Formats: sequence, structure tokens, C-alpha cells
Amino acid sequence: MKISLIPALLLLVVLSSYSNDDAFDSKLAWNEMVSTLQSDYAYLDKVEHDFKNLTDLFYVKALATKSPKEFVDVSQSFLRNFQDPHLNISPLDPDDYIVYPTGSDIYAEIKGEEIYIIDVKANSSAYEQGIRSGMIVKSIDGLAFQTTIEAVTGLSADNLSKEQQAYAINIALGGKRYQSRTLTVSTDNGVKTYNLDPSYDRINKFKNGPKVTHREINGIGYIRFNNALGDDDSVTEFRSAIKTLEQTKGLIIDLRNTPSGGNTGVAEPILGHFTKTERPYQLYKTQQSGQHYSDASFQKAIAFPQAPFIDKPFVVLAGRWTGSMGEGMTIGLDALGAKAILGAPMADLLGGIKQIQLIESNATLSLGFERLYHIDGRFREDFEPTIFIKSADTDEKGGDITLLKALEVLIDN
Repeated sequence: MKISLIPALLLLVVLSSYSNDDAFDSKLAWNEMVSTLQSDYAYLDKVEHDFKNLTDLFYVKALATKSPKEFVDVSQSFLRNFQDPHLNISPLDPDDYIVYPTGSDIYAEIKGEEIYIIDVKANSSAYEQGIRSGMIVKSIDGLAFQTTIEAVTGLSADNLSKEQQAYAINIALGGKRYQSRTLTVSTDNGVKTYNLDPSYDRINKFKNGPKVTHREINGIGYIRFNNALGDDDSVTEFRSAIKTLEQTKGLIIDLRNTPSGGNTGVAEPILGHFTKTERPYQLYKTQQSGQHYSDASFQKAIAFPQAPFIDKPFVVLAGRWTGSMGEGMTIGLDALGAKAILGAPMADLLGGIKQIQLIESNATLSLGFERLYHIDGRFREDFEPTIFIKSADTDEKGGDITLLKALEVLIDN
């Protein structure tokens, strides 16, 4: 197998060719993928009690595949049952579901027999069409939920936990990568069907816009990152923002729109403005063939001082579209002295990731090989905002109560 490091989920590439179908051996391909997960995936213990069951359930499906493309399609379903957005296999094609949470704009939870919308991404197609938290999902693309869950995971709902079912539903709500979606919901005014644009259309629309936006609100500086933590321009634009907002009495750092992650080459110069000395902002342990992450030593990710130093109170906004490097920056800013972290649980893109080329299927497996921690020793995925707000992006009226609460925290300071 061939290994290469990648900085974030955004770099999950779409490859255009497969290996020769005539030479394809599905058993060899399956064994290679499973053994790679066992040796290199640092989060296998999160699903260890399910791993054998999952591999047993998919063994026959995988061996029945006749080509690398069929194998990748089955493997994608298999890997979704791990509930780790960082764990992916490519090439991707237009008929595949979105890469979560990048392609997601609705977050829902299962309560009893109902699926409730909890949050809607600001400025998304779903938001602009009028989808709001509190609505109850009745169907996705006209399909019953059992059918939807099986289409995403490759398994019937009876074989899945409630958490796995909810994860599948949230992927399905984002739809196929470049296909329109139909969502039927129950509202206070009855049942309504919405026709939604492909979620990636909206993402691509804003790609060429500013990487960082800022403004002053009642004497408080507000800085929002626009899903570009892998772009060096984010560093330049952040520095310009803090210079413009120099006279404000506090800062709000909004990381709620960072689902595609980024890299430390962008994050660390930004974090450096929040410290006067070299300081760790995150811990990690690395898993590799022959060494489980738990046997590795802690290593420190360091923020080095950058001018100008931000010497004023600041808070951080995070939520379900805070992903990967956005999650790293959130816990890093917490470690560097944020007055509060406001919002909802983050996207849980697990670990620092690398790409491994699977020779037998000519596929690329992306997985978390670094186990990440807050500097207090908590797993990064266990971190929770200090001020919890259920609908962290937009509330049932379409408002931004997280921003309002952040202003209240800083103004009261």
C-alpha cells in the first residue's frame, strides 16, 4: 500500500479511473482494506465491539463485487457505519452521497419514531428555502426512512444502533453529491414538500468569496471563517480583520462554517495571535503499523506567537458544521484562553488523517491515524461547548441566537 498525508476532508479527491476489471480480485481487495483499518486506523476502538459484526455483514457483499467501482460502492456503505466523517474511500462519482458534513445543510435527530430537524446551516439552500429547526421530516426524496437508511449504510435499520441510523439520516438529508433533493416535512401549518438544490452548488457558489469576513457589532469585533482553513489567504485576511477591529473591546471568532477542515499551516499562524509565548493548543498520539496509538507518547501541537497579540477577551462559536481543523482551532482557542465556547457539539471528524492507496482495488482510503486530544487530556471528539445552544446555526425563526448570546457574554464582561 502507498501512503500520503493530507490536511483535511476537503482534499478527498475524485479519481477518474479504476484498475482493470478483469484483474480484480474482490477477496484480496477486501482483506487489504480490513487489514489496513486494523493496523492504521486510530479510532477502531470506538467501534471495536461492532467491527467483527460489520465485517461479517459486509463480507459476502464485498466478495460479490465484480469490479473496483462496485467494490468502492460497497465499501463506502460499510465505512459509513463507523460514524466517522473522516473515514472515506474514493474515487467518488455523481451518484454517491455527499461527503459529510461538507455537503450537509440540515442536522436532525431521531426522537422516538420521529425525525426532528435540530439545526439548519446559515445561508444554505435549505435555509433559504425556509427549512427550520423544529420541523419533522416525513420523507427524503419520497422514500421511507427504512429504505433511506439502507441506501446509505447498506444494512437494514434492524442491524443498526439509533446513533448509526441518525448518522445515515443526516447524510441522506444532504442528498447525492450533485443532485437536487426533495424533502417533505411537517410544520405547524401542515405538511409541505421542499425542492432543494444540490448542497454542493451553494458551497461552490461561495468558493471564490472572502475567506474571512468581519464587522463591528456594538463595539465588539466579529470574525467569521468561511470554510477555507486550507487556504493561506485565510491567514492574511484574519490579520487584516484584527487590524481593522483593533479598537473593539472584545472579539467573537466564528468557526461554525468550517466543515471541510483545513491544515495546521493555516491554523497555527492564526492561533499564534492569541499567545505571547510558545504554547500547546492540542495533543496527539500517532498510530502506525506495529504500534497502537495507546502505546505512543503524547506529542504537542504548538502555537508560536504572532504579532499583533490579541489582548482582549474573546469567545468562540462552534457547531455541527465545525469540522476537522475547525475543531482543532476551537479546542486550541479554548486552551489559549477563550472566555467561552458557545454552540453545539462539533462534527466529530476523527483524527489527523492520511491517504492510503489500496493496491488491489486502486482506491484511496482516508483515515484518522492521529488520535487528537484537548490539552487537558480529553479526546477532541468529547469536547463540548461551555455554553450549549441546541440550534447553534439558526433557530426555529431563522435567527442567530448563538451570536446574540456571544455578544451578551462579552458586553457583560
